This record gives sequence, C-alpha cells and structure tokens, in this order.
Amino acid sequence: MSETEATLEGRRESRASALLDRVERAYLKLLRALVLAAATVLIFYAAWLAISSAIKLSRSPESVVEQPAAVTADELGVAAAAPSKAKVAGTEDGEENPEQRRFYDGFVKRYHGLFRSKFEKYRQPEDKQLTVAEFGDAFVRPIERMELITEGKLDFPTDQADLEALLKAMTAAADKPVTLAPLQQYRAAVKVNTCSDVQRSRTTYRRGWNEFSTSCRGWYQEPIGCPVERPVVVDYVEKVCSMQFPKGTRSHTEIFRAYQEKFFELLYSRREENKATAQAEREAIVLGKAEGQASLGYAVYVVGSFVVLMFFFLLIAIERHQRRLARES
Repeated sequence: MSETEATLEGRRESRASALLDRVERAYLKLLRALVLAAATVLIFYAAWLAISSAIKLSRSPESVVEQPAAVTADELGVAAAAPSKAKVAGTEDGEENPEQRRFYDGFVKRYHGLFRSKFEKYRQPEDKQLTVAEFGDAFVRPIERMELITEGKLDFPTDQADLEALLKAMTAAADKPVTLAPLQQYRAAVKVNTCSDVQRSRTTYRRGWNEFSTSCRGWYQEPIGCPVERPVVVDYVEKVCSMQFPKGTRSHTEIFRAYQEKFFELLYSRREENKATAQAEREAIVLGKAEGQASLGYAVYVVGSFVVLMFFFLLIAIERHQRRLARES
C-alpha cells in the first residue's frame, strides 16, 4: 500500500471514529436526560405517596360525627295530602323520674296551647274540644313514652330534643298560607248529601239434590239421595247516602296530626340517612388507612428505584468525565 493510500485510509478511520464519538456523546446526553427525568418523576411520586399515606393514616374513624337531623316548617305543608305513621325510636336504658314527668306534662300543656290557638279555632261546631289529657293521649302519649324510657327503648334527652323541635316546627308552620288554606276551607265547609255505590254480599239458600245424603226417608230409592238446601253467596250493589263534607276537606285535627306525623317521618328518615352517611365515612377512613399503609410500602419501593436510577446517572457522569480527561490529555 502506497503512502498516499495509507494516508487516505487513516483519514477515513479518523472520520469514522469522530462520527462514532459524536453519536456516543449524543446518546449519553439523551440517556442522562432520560434518567434525570425519570428520577424526578419518581422522587415526586414517592413524595406524593408519602404525603397522601400520612394523611390517610392520620384520620380516625372516631373523628366522624353524625350530623343532627332537622325538619323545617316549610316541609310540613305537604303532609296534609299524605300523612304517615310515625314511629318512636329507642336507644339506651333509662328510668322514669320526676324530671321526665314534669317535662312531658309541661310539653303537653304547651303543645295543647298551640293546637287550641292555631288549629282548634277552625273546628266545626259539632267537633269535640279536646281537653289537655285527651290531647296528650291522642298526640303525645307521655305515659307510653315514659314506659319506653324505663324499658330502655327510648332515650329521654333525644326524645326531649325531638319534641322541642316538633313544637318549634309546628308553631312556625301554623301561620303559613299552605296551612291556613285547608283550615279555612274546613271551617267554611258545609256537609252535603253524598251517595255512593257499595259492593255488598248476602247469603241465600237454594234447593238441590245430594246423592250421597242418607238423612231422608227413601233415600235408597231412585233418585238415590236426599234434597238439601245449599248456601249461595250473592253479590249486589247498594246505594249508601250520608251527610259528608266535600271531597278533599280535612278537619283541623287531621291536618294537625298529618303535620306531626310528617315531622317525625322526615326526622327519623334523615337520622337514619345521616347515620348511614357517617358509617360509610368511617368505613372509608378504615379503608384509607389500609391503603395508606400499602402506599407507604410502595413509596419505599419507588425511592429504591430512584436510587438505582441515580446510580446509573452517576455511571454516565463518570464516563463523560473520563472521556473529557482523555480528550484533554
């Protein structure tokens, strides 16, 4: 090989080596950038896992407080159309005492005062005026409530608060137009003769023949058997007429009772909903604590991955440093 050819061959090798060096340097830069980006993502992800896990672990199910149930006066207006049967809730054990007796006696008097001043003045002349005792037995049932308290089926402080809330809501609802309209309608209503068809039934007896009967003379002769009378139920329609108020008219006591029952229906329904919501939140906290513990373990794994990446980054930095020293020498 001549000197010229050797020189050309050396130049080609030098250019190829320089090209490889540039490609290698570019690859190392790209690799370093990718490692740095991945390491940054991992360290932020690990920090987020640690913070979220700490928040979940710091929460306690006992910190969840059940929201108190409440019913407003505006919600009682719909009760006039669809009353419901209210139930009495039971809680912890208790015993009847004079304080409870005084409260119920006093509440019945106050509640009866509201009934007389706001509802009973719209009664019809033929309607009976309820005494305090009759009103208490019809709408409050204090004796029954105290028996439930003695049996541990009713919590007195809770029932006391519920009755006070009832009185407040009924007092506010009594003066609302949605309440006054049906009361005034009842006071002005006049009974009219109203007739309706009523489906009834009666029992009649029809003669027939029982071939298996032997209670008559000559039953063995043709035709075999004895004549009998069988009961037959006959349906018929009877027109019944009576003096009634126009359809849709409700008395002052019916409206009062409907409001009260609607109050307790809404109160107990919301109390159960609040109880269920609080329980669901407590269960979510317990689940979150379990997830937090698992996330902490995963955060440790992520930190380990970060350390491994930084080790590779260190190797790349050392390689770049060695190459720079080699070029300078």
